[in-house]
Amino acid sequence: MKIRKLRKTTQILTMLAIFIIPMINLLEIYFIKGTFYSMDIGDLAISDPLAIFQILLSSKIFNITMLAAIFIPVLLMLLLGRVWCSFFCPYYTIVEFLAWIRKKLKLKSIKPKYKKGDPSRSNTIRFIFLISGLVLTGIAGIPILNLILTHGIISSQALILVKFGYLTFEIVFVILLLLIEFFLIDKFWCKFLCPSGTLLSLFKFKKGMRVKKQVSECSSCNMCITVCPMGLDPQTEGDNILCNNCGDCIDACPDNKKIKTLKFKI
Repeated sequence: MKIRKLRKTTQILTMLAIFIIPMINLLEIYFIKGTFYSMDIGDLAISDPLAIFQILLSSKIFNITMLAAIFIPVLLMLLLGRVWCSFFCPYYTIVEFLAWIRKKLKLKSIKPKYKKGDPSRSNTIRFIFLISGLVLTGIAGIPILNLILTHGIISSQALILVKFGYLTFEIVFVILLLLIEFFLIDKFWCKFLCPSGTLLSLFKFKKGMRVKKQVSECSSCNMCITVCPMGLDPQTEGDNILCNNCGDCIDACPDNKKIKTLKFKI
């Protein structure tokens, strides 16, 4: 099975889950409940590391229970990299759907072309944005970045829609971002600003899963660079913290049909 097919299946199931979970809660079934800010599955609590970190920072109280809630997300990142972003994040799923629509409409490409040094600039911008948000959180005493976590907003809005039949003003922020993604810059939020993805990228483990070029020679078609949503050269930058291990480069590599040129390696 191609990685993209597996990823699309996972994305669809995740999108369905954010609506199904509040539906079963309405039936008073609470084995699983919550949103992508924080979710309970039985007695297991799973939380967004950034959401928890902000609570600890704003309250200035160390809570071991909260830290335990980020164990699974952090472990996932250490082993598999930022697969949360490419396989599960509902915002990323919607952005990819918008890119598909653009392609079907045969609109002009808005995906920035690869330039050496761009990944470093993107990472610098991302971390400046994250650090600024955390500083403001510490000063204000409230988790400010939670207000702009797109995956959290989408999942919480899905819950509100199912339970109460309406959406709140929070969804406007996501809509504005999606308009930018559709008309101006593809993967704008994910590549340059998303604070949750930025924090998760810090847990990229040296021996965790990453894209690796297996042979020294290839056809140099650069198809892997063309399809990379994060603007990386997978042949040399597969271990860059900007990489979300989507696997598009591996699926697109024509040389892989003859000999494994690009693949995931742990």
